[in-house]
Amino acid sequence: MNKQCTIAALSLLISACTLGPNFEKPTLSIQDKFQGAENYKTDDSSAFIQWQQAYQDPELQRLIKKALAQNYDLAIAISRIKEARALANVADAAFYPSIGVFAESERASEGSASEYDDNHQLKGELSWDLDLFGYNRRASEAAWANLAGLGQARNVVEINLIADVASTYFALKDLEEKIQLSQSTITLRERALHIAQLRKTNGMVSGLDVRQAEVELESAKVTIPKLELQRLETINRLKLLIADEQTTIATSIDLTEQTLPVTIPVGIPSQVLKRRPDVLQVEAELHAATAEVGMATANLFPKITLTSEFGFESSQLSGLLSGDSTYWELVGGITQPLFNAGKLQNSLTAAEERAYQASLAYQKVVMNAFLEVSNELMAFKSSETIYLSQERLLISSKEYERLARLRYRNGVASALDLMDAQRKLFDAQLSFSSAKKDRLVTFVNLYRALGGGWG
Repeated sequence: MNKQCTIAALSLLISACTLGPNFEKPTLSIQDKFQGAENYKTDDSSAFIQWQQAYQDPELQRLIKKALAQNYDLAIAISRIKEARALANVADAAFYPSIGVFAESERASEGSASEYDDNHQLKGELSWDLDLFGYNRRASEAAWANLAGLGQARNVVEINLIADVASTYFALKDLEEKIQLSQSTITLRERALHIAQLRKTNGMVSGLDVRQAEVELESAKVTIPKLELQRLETINRLKLLIADEQTTIATSIDLTEQTLPVTIPVGIPSQVLKRRPDVLQVEAELHAATAEVGMATANLFPKITLTSEFGFESSQLSGLLSGDSTYWELVGGITQPLFNAGKLQNSLTAAEERAYQASLAYQKVVMNAFLEVSNELMAFKSSETIYLSQERLLISSKEYERLARLRYRNGVASALDLMDAQRKLFDAQLSFSSAKKDRLVTFVNLYRALGGGWG
């Protein structure tokens, strides 16, 4: 009984010895609120709005679901998680003894060819690293921290994927609207050219009006090929994101009818940083790097290994399993590095520097996250202002074109005045389409910056 207690106490003492620094999450001084968040709610974060609530267009939701199921980058990230989990289990296997079975039959002859010496063995082998200074524990800690980091890396991919699909979809809608506007404008300008030609034939206008109408028509036509190319490139980009080159993009809600959340709760910086997976990823990477310092430290100290054999050995196969054939052996070994030309010490120095680099990377990502949210808040606010201004400009341009057309019909204004008004209306329509798209895309970027979309 006393012997068992002694062994248990020794095991407890051994397990309590783990060298190297323990991971502590860095403390950073950050502001209480984001720059540009003055007019936003801070009691919660829009990151906690599910992407299905953020993007309510049915076709966009279909594309996002398809991307989450099929995207190549996301599949790679998931595979890396599975790989890391397997490696973490490999690291944990070092906590347990290694057990094997060995069987051998041997016949040897010395001198006389008619005389043989037979030897038969059946034995079990056990080897166990006592992990006196915690190398295996730190290796396991590093492996599981690495797994956690890859899990967050997968979430980063998911956030970016959802945002990329949404922004690309909105860009496609913008291009389709501009193509429709251009085609409608071409139809109107073809009609205007025909009228100008008739009026010239009747001597009502000069050739200058006809040429001006031709210029306006060709300037509208030249926009189509460029827009069509951009549309094709955008569709192909969507196909790559959803990993399906045969997919079709259905006509759905246009840009004007796309809805955004009524309120956009931003949250406070500390809350957002806990939500952003890129911050959580570098935190896990710092944890892993810290554990690797412990591994390098433990390598400087002795390694103790217990090896045991138990089995049967006999010259007669029939008597192999008899009690007289049993034997056992227990061996304890210790290995202490004495000279390796500074290899182990330099390995420790390298591990410490990697941990320092990981700490700097963590600080950088945290600062970048804070500034990114501030930038996207200002960008979204700016896009809202531009959207409203472009909407007013479009209304004014429509009225200006209506009055110019009325004055032209009454003979008060020239054809040049009418074409100038029509050109300004066309430009305002294109600009308003861009403003609608930019407003939606800046929301996408803000939602991404707040860490929304995953989980």
